[in-house]
Amino acid sequence: MKNISCCMFLVLSLPVLFLTAAAGWRVDVFQMKDTDGRLIFQSPVSLGHKFTTRYIHSVELTPVEDEYKIAGGLLWTWEEKVRSTNAGLPFSKPRYGRFIDTGEWMIFQGGRMSWKEYYYRVGNKHIGRNQMTLEPFGRRNFYELFTGERLVIRVLKMPLIYARLYRTEILQKAPMGVPPTEGGSR
Repeated sequence: MKNISCCMFLVLSLPVLFLTAAAGWRVDVFQMKDTDGRLIFQSPVSLGHKFTTRYIHSVELTPVEDEYKIAGGLLWTWEEKVRSTNAGLPFSKPRYGRFIDTGEWMIFQGGRMSWKEYYYRVGNKHIGRNQMTLEPFGRRNFYELFTGERLVIRVLKMPLIYARLYRTEILQKAPMGVPPTEGGSR
């Protein structure tokens, strides 16, 4: 009889122990804030979660696309796509990466650059025309939503219980599926 009561106690306490452990489990959280520190977007992310920024280079007037991935609590530059290598854009393969020329894009992968956070300057409809693709929410015209602002993009570790999905009204009402901004060509 004693063994049965011990087993019942164990079975009944497992869900409580599981919920306690899950609540304190630390996860990576992708977060964007504006210059005043207001939260724009937050989402718990898994290893390899990606987002992409796209803008028109101010001198070359060609699109530049940067893909970032989240790993080990850091934002990693995964890939940069350019159509020109003038005016400060990359022109050689990264030391720990590779170069691919598709004819339309010159793609630089790797390079081992990472940050806990970085600042993303958003232009306007004349300069920059910044867009961001947040998986799985699609591409948004950030130059219309955050004209001239400096956004702080970062990865934090926090308990799962606090790592909820958060989007402001601005992102919820923004049109999805917008076409990519285009500029000149090679």
